[in-house]
Amino acid sequence: MRAKDPTAARARGEGWLHFRKWLRHGRSVAALTPSGRALAVASCGRIDRERPQVIVELGAGTGAVTRAAAARMHPDGRLIAIEQDPDFARMLGASVPRAEVVCGSAEDFAGILDARGITAVDVVLNGLPTPSLPAAVRDRIYRDLSSLPGRPWVSQITVMPWVFQRFYRGFFEEVSFEPAWANLPPGGVYHCRGLRVAAA
Repeated sequence: MRAKDPTAARARGEGWLHFRKWLRHGRSVAALTPSGRALAVASCGRIDRERPQVIVELGAGTGAVTRAAAARMHPDGRLIAIEQDPDFARMLGASVPRAEVVCGSAEDFAGILDARGITAVDVVLNGLPTPSLPAAVRDRIYRDLSSLPGRPWVSQITVMPWVFQRFYRGFFEEVSFEPAWANLPPGGVYHCRGLRVAAA
């Protein structure tokens, strides 16, 4: 009798939970299914293997992107995964022990960092459906991001390639798009930097 594949079993469990949440909450869950491996890997393109970084993930879900980030990051790096749904957060904490999982809202971004003594961030992995968020919520998150020193990267996943390029160019000085055609459905990542304070 062939042994069960724990990775496949975990993926099925995450997919089923994600689908149920999508049915219940609709647009507040960014996609029908968790991000595929191709999209998760593409989202981590600004993580540097060669130096420790502080990485913050918004809307971590069941952990597809979190696992890719944990695998790519420097051993001395720090990964904060913020997820509002308690079921997702519990699953995430169990599957990605390298991540500091916070069950909370991305609106509390600044407070979450402050409580952990974090004053600078290198990369923000954004799994939130940003164009669909209420403007007040989006603007609060962007205001908190604009207060961070330096020019942290914000990598935003999407399953609608190039559709929102103009949207992100309105908020960031530098925007590039990395397609992930192998994802189902095909998607990609907007890698953004230089948040325009006036826009936020």
